[in-house]
Amino acid sequence: MKYTNSDTKELLEKYRLAGKIRFLSFLLLFLFLLLMKTFGGYSYLNNVFIGLMLIEAIVNQPYLFIIRRVNIYRFQYYQMATDIIAISWILYYMGGVEAPIVSIAYYAVILWAGVASTTRAVFFAVVASSFFFSSIVALEYFGFLPFISNYGYKMPLPQIISLLIGNTSFLFAFGYFSAYSSSVIRSLQRKRQEEALRNAHKIIATGYLVGRTAHDVLNNIVSAKGYSKLLLDPAIAETDKREMVNAIEKLHNRSADLVNRLGKFSQESPRAFEPTDIHKTLEDALDLTNPIVRYSKMVIEKFLAADVPLVVASGSELEEVFVTFILNSFDAVTKEGKFIIKTNYIKESGMVKIVFSDTGSGISRDNLKRLGEPFFSTKGAGGGIGLGLATAYEIIARHNGKIDVESIEGKGATFTIELPVVQPVQHSHLFRI
Repeated sequence: MKYTNSDTKELLEKYRLAGKIRFLSFLLLFLFLLLMKTFGGYSYLNNVFIGLMLIEAIVNQPYLFIIRRVNIYRFQYYQMATDIIAISWILYYMGGVEAPIVSIAYYAVILWAGVASTTRAVFFAVVASSFFFSSIVALEYFGFLPFISNYGYKMPLPQIISLLIGNTSFLFAFGYFSAYSSSVIRSLQRKRQEEALRNAHKIIATGYLVGRTAHDVLNNIVSAKGYSKLLLDPAIAETDKREMVNAIEKLHNRSADLVNRLGKFSQESPRAFEPTDIHKTLEDALDLTNPIVRYSKMVIEKFLAADVPLVVASGSELEEVFVTFILNSFDAVTKEGKFIIKTNYIKESGMVKIVFSDTGSGISRDNLKRLGEPFFSTKGAGGGIGLGLATAYEIIARHNGKIDVESIEGKGATFTIELPVVQPVQHSHLFRI
């Protein structure tokens, strides 16, 4: 399994919290037992027992000088093993099966493995807990360990076997619950993080578009102001004035349309899947980016197939993807160049292909491997924060499609999107995800 720096940092923070909880828990237990010992109870409070308390409370901590020298993902297994062994011996010294409240600590370790780590860690915690608990009970029953009982009662073998089977079964059942519930929680957290990244990208892209859009709107306002002054001139013929009024209306409509498109783009995208016209969505994306592109040296060419059917998708999300590719090509084509859009329908596979190709700077082979990673950008310092393509990959994956990339450094790049015309059954009944 591949881990990122953020995963390692998150795991380290969780284990630091676990260390604090472990220290407080065993310190309170030790003080309680010491108090009881003062009043004549708990005869088993000996040096070995105190040593176990110290190991758990002080020694078994994720100290920084240790963490720097070990693999944190292996270290967690050492910590869990140490916890489980200490819990088993404490359980034995407190009367074994007669101290059921101590066995709750096993479940705490299993639950923590699910919250802080992986399903593999949960399985390890369950197996280790079952093994050491069963070993302590069996060794004591068969006389390999001195018999300790607060009530002087020794369970018969059938009762011991029933107890071991019941506890082991419950440990595995609890492990399943811990692993499953933790995976659901992590999935929800991942979705929230993806949504936050998408919203951040939309804010950045909107800010990028606002500058040129505002420039166009201001130009329209200046032109309308010029026409309005001419309308006051009595020397101008009535027919010319009517043409000026029509021109002012067109400028107004154009400006309102630009602002309206920008406002819709910046809003949170609805998740509803519905029949979507790919060509219309492409045109909307081109209209939105037109204030930027038309002042560039990039020429746009379109080759749109006539037989492309409607696609079951979220039109607003696809528009966001298309805007990302257009803006990326705009940044890549620094000199005179072309940006080519092609669409095609592959009837055999039921897939629609949308191809974005430019003659820009291209992408190096090393960078191609990292495309789609959040916060990875090929634009250098100040050129972007690497959310555009990460968002595009996530949206297309949610549409059960894929993105292929081909590039030659210095000659351009080609991004090919493949989308199914009909979504799988789990989406088709309401066209929702």
